Amino acid sequence: MSVFEKFIQPSIEILNIRIDEPMTTFTDLLLAAICFYAFFRIRRKEYMGRVKWYFKYYFLLLGLGAMFGGIFGHAFQYRLSTEWKLVSWICTLGSVALMAHALLEVAKPLVQPGITRIISRINVLIFAVALFYTLWTMAFSPVKYYTIFGMVVVVGSLSYFIYHRTGNKGVLVLMGAVGVGFLSVVIFSFQWGLSPWFNHNDISHVILSISAFNLYKGAALIMDTSGALL
Repeated sequence: MSVFEKFIQPSIEILNIRIDEPMTTFTDLLLAAICFYAFFRIRRKEYMGRVKWYFKYYFLLLGLGAMFGGIFGHAFQYRLSTEWKLVSWICTLGSVALMAHALLEVAKPLVQPGITRIISRINVLIFAVALFYTLWTMAFSPVKYYTIFGMVVVVGSLSYFIYHRTGNKGVLVLMGAVGVGFLSVVIFSFQWGLSPWFNHNDISHVILSISAFNLYKGAALIMDTSGALL
């Protein structure tokens, strides 16, 4: 028997209120809390520029996506229509687009004029396609595939390029965080869980929480050492 199995999480009741997938809801809210912490910390930074705006709202949207996912998509899904899941999915799509644009902004001084504009337009086009198919099919798969494209292909490759050109440690931390986050995609896709109370959703959320915290550390370091990128 494999160590990893697919598990269905039981419901619980608190004050006669039924909560489905309680651990999944908790780990979603854990991810949201880390993202909101990152949002407010970045918001307080004196750094001025579009990079800060992209990073800041990346964490806000991802936090909202995780929070709404936990509440609407897991805890109280039994009382809601499936369409409520779209709130979380759309926030997640938007957050990935913002992170990709943040790295494009960081890379702008290092490449020929126009290259980042082309990549930006490609990213917006693929984002629009993913959003359309998410709304059309009511499926999570477009969100997953766009996240892989945006975070691994765009953010990962740009992070490697920027680090290779500048040696900026913040970008290196960011690249490592993307690698950690990709592990959550693998676990979620194969539905590997350890028990009904710590299934594939829970494991992937915990890994995403670790990834999000390190994305924040990397983003903060990039802004603190932005002179090294020029």
